[in-house]
Amino acid sequence: MKKHKYIYLDLILMPIKYVPLESFFIIVYTLVNGLMLAYQTLATAYFIDCALDIFNGRRNINEIGLPILLIVGYIILQNLLPAISNIINLIAKNKLTLIIQSIILEKRSTLEYKHVENSDTQDLINRVCTDTTTQIKTAFDNALSFTSLLISLMSILIIIMSDTLWGGVILLLVSVPFLITAQKLGIQNYTLEKNAKAIQRKYNNIAHILMDRTFANERKLFGYSKKLQQRYNDLNDESFAMEAKIFTRVFSNLKTGSVVTIVVSGLIIAMLLPSLHNGAMSIGIFIALVNGVINLMQLIGWQLPYIIGDNARTKEYLKDLNLFFSLSSKTDACVIPNKENKFVFQSIEFRNVSFKYPNTENYILYNCSFVMYSNKTYALVGVNGAGKSTIIKLILGMYDEYNGEIFINNKDIKTYDYSMLKSIIAVVFQDFATYQISLKENITLGNNLIYNNGKFEKIVQDVGLTDFIATLKNNSDTHLGKLKQDSIDISGGQWQRIAIGRLLYSNAPINILDEPTAALDPIAESKVYEMFHTLNKDRFTIYITHRLGAAKMSDEILVIHNGKIAESGSHNELMNIKDGIYSVMFNTQKSWY
Repeated sequence: MKKHKYIYLDLILMPIKYVPLESFFIIVYTLVNGLMLAYQTLATAYFIDCALDIFNGRRNINEIGLPILLIVGYIILQNLLPAISNIINLIAKNKLTLIIQSIILEKRSTLEYKHVENSDTQDLINRVCTDTTTQIKTAFDNALSFTSLLISLMSILIIIMSDTLWGGVILLLVSVPFLITAQKLGIQNYTLEKNAKAIQRKYNNIAHILMDRTFANERKLFGYSKKLQQRYNDLNDESFAMEAKIFTRVFSNLKTGSVVTIVVSGLIIAMLLPSLHNGAMSIGIFIALVNGVINLMQLIGWQLPYIIGDNARTKEYLKDLNLFFSLSSKTDACVIPNKENKFVFQSIEFRNVSFKYPNTENYILYNCSFVMYSNKTYALVGVNGAGKSTIIKLILGMYDEYNGEIFINNKDIKTYDYSMLKSIIAVVFQDFATYQISLKENITLGNNLIYNNGKFEKIVQDVGLTDFIATLKNNSDTHLGKLKQDSIDISGGQWQRIAIGRLLYSNAPINILDEPTAALDPIAESKVYEMFHTLNKDRFTIYITHRLGAAKMSDEILVIHNGKIAESGSHNELMNIKDGIYSVMFNTQKSWY
């Protein structure tokens, strides 16, 4: 699955490629199963004819043994093979899921960041990645089911056409409209399913807000649950209406098909009567064929539309799958940070950088220029949407479609090996991750989970977690969150200290705090920044904050306005600018407290 263009045959062949032994068994079972209808027909005919001959004195009763054995063999195969097949299918699906999911996750993890922030792309990812294995397995299973049905059809046709040619012709012709109708229905249904999934993504998000503990306080405080519940119900009803429409279409199509199959079955049976009447066909063959035709027409009327409909949906899914794999990827996105380099940070420079987000018209940054040096700490300030976090995304290499130049140590950032870029920059974002793994792993993730006892102990002490860890049942090996039975949930402030500890553990020369304390009150935020400033005084740091009181500790403050640096200097220097952007913002905030 590492190329970008897939055809339907690729999906069918994937199980054979990745789980060959299990696939071989399933293929053999399909071929055997396809012959079972003919086997049942002939075995039943043999048994009935033999029983009648014995009754009429034309055969010895001892001759009934073989027909009974054939019937018993059929019953055993019909009950045993499906059970074995289900077990093999489950094993195959589990193995296939591990392989396919790793390929899908690899693609998702390498997507350019612009796709991560795009809602349409997220809908596509949600459709494609929800259950890829099922889609692939459906293509494989349907191909085999169609083959099995075809074998059943051809074998019964041979038996029928040996007695009545027209009966076989009618049987063939009646299959055509089923194929065409089911194909159209499958395409229409996938379109409806696609729209339903987009709606499901919305109401699942609302369900998360209504049930997750994170929102519990605000749910009670603002009492918005009833309104959101109504919105959830409306979206759920809209999705259900689409799914009901799909079901109704399928059901009405199947019901129409069942009427046709009854009529056709009666017609074929009527055509077999002359052969029975003139003695060209035995009673056993007639009864067995009647049963076989009815069973076959049921398969054509019920199973065939499902197979063709699923095939049509899978082909539509294939279009989405190709769209997903054609999304642009970032080279070396999953490369491990190169911690072995001896990088010494000197400066970051933006030179006439202009940037707007994909599929938007307005520039967030426009001819933005500034230089940051290693011997200073910096703060980026400005109103919401000014471009503070955008600057960080560009430094991190999340976007590279910008005009102008960005340099680290006078070297264009685009020429850096991505593994090196990862190793020299560490960030605590505003929406930093809270990993539901052990506390130790939460921090050592900063350096690929490589554990150094002395380094770890110093960092947990520096960020004020030592006493807290001592109260935990399994100390730093205690799992955080709510996934495990013995895990514990911790406060937002403790999560923030862990996130800062993770940054410190990375030992990156460039450290960035992108408003990770936005949820705290100004005093608590200032304390966190002061703690970090004390711990990180020997390394280059960029602070991003709305709270200008926290920016005062920086050596230099860059004020972003209209897409560029409007003012720069220390706190005192900026406060001395009459009617300056920073001084007005600071005095406005000062009046709040």
